[in-house]
Amino acid sequence: MKPTQHDTFWMLYEQKVRQPIERACRSASRKRTDSSMDVDDMIAWIDTRVWRMLQTDAYPTFHDDPTPEQAIQRLVDHCTTLARWSYLALCRKHFRRLNQRTEYLGGMSRAERLSMVSSNDTKIEGREELAAALGSLRKSLSDKEKQKMAASYIHKEDRHRVALVLGATSRQDDRAISQTLSGVVKENTVQQMRSRSRKRALEILNGASKLPLYGIIAFLGLLVSVSATPAQAGEQTGGRKGSRSIEIDQTIVSINQAIIPGEQTGGRGPKR
Repeated sequence: MKPTQHDTFWMLYEQKVRQPIERACRSASRKRTDSSMDVDDMIAWIDTRVWRMLQTDAYPTFHDDPTPEQAIQRLVDHCTTLARWSYLALCRKHFRRLNQRTEYLGGMSRAERLSMVSSNDTKIEGREELAAALGSLRKSLSDKEKQKMAASYIHKEDRHRVALVLGATSRQDDRAISQTLSGVVKENTVQQMRSRSRKRALEILNGASKLPLYGIIAFLGLLVSVSATPAQAGEQTGGRKGSRSIEIDQTIVSINQAIIPGEQTGGRGPKR
């Protein structure tokens, strides 16, 4: 690739390769390290590797003088391989650090351990119940329903994250999300998708929930039950009559924050 084409390549890299690389790294971190390996470190390693290959016209991407578009397509097709390379490059340092940290914590008192704050150990009580609820969604929803739920998620910037949580990570899923973000799919169609997928998810979560509403609040600290319940006497409703329903959007966010370690809600927003 000619030096004059490098700017075009990096522009296309940000537009077309960044999202697939992030999904592949999150998937590798989740499968191989229980999400304890920092995804940003994995992505940074891949960026550095691509930069070095580009500078030296190295195999397997730049050895035959490809056009920027051809090189980008090769990277998209092999993003899973790049994520595996980054894991292999970082795993020794990562697990050595985890072992050192475990040994260090083992020598501390309980009060000292409780006083520490760690983003990688954000494991709230009742995580198993949240995992079971998420497992019910993944198992009961068809691939098409997962795709529609992610593509119609109300917060556009989080649609790819919801897709990761639900396991909707195929090229078709990514294409559907891109179409809703770019406006190819009309907004009223997106709203219909959201309404139907939300109704289906409500049915699944209501069937999977074994605890009453207030039991879930007390035990999990999160509102996982999403069934609408009329406000009882003595409850504050902010001056308005109606039901006390929790939308499926908030449920997905809550499950996302509980299932994926490395993110906190106490004072700082999650990294993107």
